[in-house]
Amino acid sequence: MPLLSVWKLNVVKIYLGIGSNIEPETNIVAGVKSLKTLFSAVEISPTYLAPPFGFEGDYFHNLVICAETDLSIKEVVDALRQIEFDHGRPDQAVKFSSRSLDIDLLLFGDFVGTVEGYKIPRSDIDKFDFVLRPLQDIAGGVTHPVSGKTFSELWCAMKQKCANELQLV
Repeated sequence: MPLLSVWKLNVVKIYLGIGSNIEPETNIVAGVKSLKTLFSAVEISPTYLAPPFGFEGDYFHNLVICAETDLSIKEVVDALRQIEFDHGRPDQAVKFSSRSLDIDLLLFGDFVGTVEGYKIPRSDIDKFDFVLRPLQDIAGGVTHPVSGKTFSELWCAMKQKCANELQLV
């Protein structure tokens, strides 16, 4: 067997949305530390404070991370779920509820499609300011693989419609 067959040569840039409203300072730092052991070339956006969506609760701290990986989409999603569980997320968490740590795979390179029920790119990227703003901060020139617009263009259109401005943490 040739030596190259054991190497994974396809490194992909991924973007992860991270949020927490249960001890966010502690849980986000711990979550980012776990992500840095799993992925390389980690870049972190500023963190923004945003009200919970769909329920009453404490404000969320939200940020986006850019990283590189040679893992498959399924391997990435499984690893993210494990990190969430390791940091206190219940196995059967209610959709709109408080979170110790919530990590979503937003983009996986230029991939567009569904893998085991997980849609890539995540469909709410351009629907929520707390996702799009930090994504724009670290990937403003990157093009959304479906809309064809850059994240800076998408953010510029969204911020004109937003009633409240996100606050930096």
